[in-house]
Amino acid sequence: MRRKVVILLVVAVASRAFSAGAQDIGTWGSQKPVSLRGSAQIRGIFYGASGIPDRRTPFSYLFAGNLTADLYGVSIPMNFSISEQDRSFSQPFNQFGISPHYKWITLHLGYRNISFSPYTLAGYTLLGAGVELTPGKFRFGFMYGRLNRATTLDTTTQSLAPISFTRKAIAVKLGYGTKDNFIDISMLKGKDDPGSVRVPQGALDSLDVLPAANTVIGISARLALTKTIFFEGDAGTSLYTRDINSPLVLDSLSDPTIKGLRSVAIVNGSSQLYTALRGAIGYKARALTIRLQYQRIDPDFQSMGAYFFNSDLENYTLAPSFHAWKNKLRFNGSIGFQHDNLQHQKEATTHKLIATAMLSADISRQLGIDLNYSNFSNNQQPNTIRFADSLKIVQTTQNLSVSPRWMLIGATFSHTVVLSANMMQMNDFNNYFAQNAISRTMMYKQVYLNYSFGYIPARLTVFVNVSATRADAPGNSEDNKGGTLGFSKSLFKSAFLITASAGYFTGKQGNVNHNTINASANLTYKFLNRHSLNALFFYTNDKPVSTGALNPAFYDTRAELAYGYSF
Repeated sequence: MRRKVVILLVVAVASRAFSAGAQDIGTWGSQKPVSLRGSAQIRGIFYGASGIPDRRTPFSYLFAGNLTADLYGVSIPMNFSISEQDRSFSQPFNQFGISPHYKWITLHLGYRNISFSPYTLAGYTLLGAGVELTPGKFRFGFMYGRLNRATTLDTTTQSLAPISFTRKAIAVKLGYGTKDNFIDISMLKGKDDPGSVRVPQGALDSLDVLPAANTVIGISARLALTKTIFFEGDAGTSLYTRDINSPLVLDSLSDPTIKGLRSVAIVNGSSQLYTALRGAIGYKARALTIRLQYQRIDPDFQSMGAYFFNSDLENYTLAPSFHAWKNKLRFNGSIGFQHDNLQHQKEATTHKLIATAMLSADISRQLGIDLNYSNFSNNQQPNTIRFADSLKIVQTTQNLSVSPRWMLIGATFSHTVVLSANMMQMNDFNNYFAQNAISRTMMYKQVYLNYSFGYIPARLTVFVNVSATRADAPGNSEDNKGGTLGFSKSLFKSAFLITASAGYFTGKQGNVNHNTINASANLTYKFLNRHSLNALFFYTNDKPVSTGALNPAFYDTRAELAYGYSF
């Protein structure tokens, strides 16, 4: 096998694509003009296996690193990697954007994720330019740019799928107030360019995606009604035209609403008007907070300034939280009722009950306990059209976890004990027609115990954990239990760090039993402040009690050697 030695020199003098947060121009004089920071590491990886096909090559290498250049507070991150299988140079962002600001003026240039409201411009990546002004309590925002890029023809398949038109939008926000007490009105107007995708005449008619237009108006507010009572809410109205070239015109209709909409947006037979709102009123005192929330989103609600909405829903939520006894007792919970089919267009209406509760108590300085419970109930009720009960869904899922903890830290020794018991149960049944009633219960249980002992003067930690899990489902069950013993030790003023662990687990799935042994070790040596050497070893041995072609016994090992440098 011929081996090649590849030497790659990467000189990053500029970046085609980077992203930066808002940079304060007023501080440029006090900032360092140019600075570089980063790290690099070279790793050699050795692998061997018996009883199963190799999961990777016997030997591989990787040379990887990252570099961040800071230019007057603007960060330009880059990274590279070289291996025998892949050589690449990339940035974690393939987009360029910057938002410099001075006092109450902020400019946005390039690729930006700006939010004016949840229902208008809601963090959608936009390539363009804009400005935000906040003189005093006034709040003004403006953005214009491209939301989507047009699809280019695949020269290999001559395909345009998935289809996408060039989509541009303008967004404006006007508001008054502060960060915690304000009212904002915003608008987004977007439109696809049908000429941005070049296809034969009439070919657009056969495509699933048609050029669309959208006008959305939203209002957002947060108001402190009294010192303890607050209100917050968002509302949006979206006029979405799915085909701007639709031949279904509405000129003959004299509806004043349509006439008013036509003056500000494209309206035809493919246009639909949607609404969405959510509001909450709450009480917040020193130790108690209660929040009552309402949300309603029309079916198929869309906004070109947002990626996704869970639509066709209405829900009511009550969320109390409190703490007592000098914050030693803490509680957070919520209960909500939700249903869909707001327009009565479905054959069934789904009702959901969602409840969560989290209780944490510090019984003493050493002893505490955490309790978590959640319940999700899903129930469908048929409407005027009765359908097969095999489609009817009735489900209840419950999760419960109990985690007592004990910790004792002294000048010489430390002890930590954590016990966690978790249970999940799902009841899935269909009992609309008694003769076809189906009831299935799936159960998952887990118990986990961890004990950690520390000898502080020697920088030594020893830990042991044991666990047992069981999963039951109709026609199938699985059991796993076992434990792990390990330690970590620092030497020579923490220049060396040694960690090692070994575990033994037994498992049963159906009629097949498995015995698994795994072990790992890690040695790290840091020297000259910026340099490090690292050695790792992993071993896994799996022995099914009932051997066979489908359940072979095997083991595999992996070892790594690495050198790293940071600056």
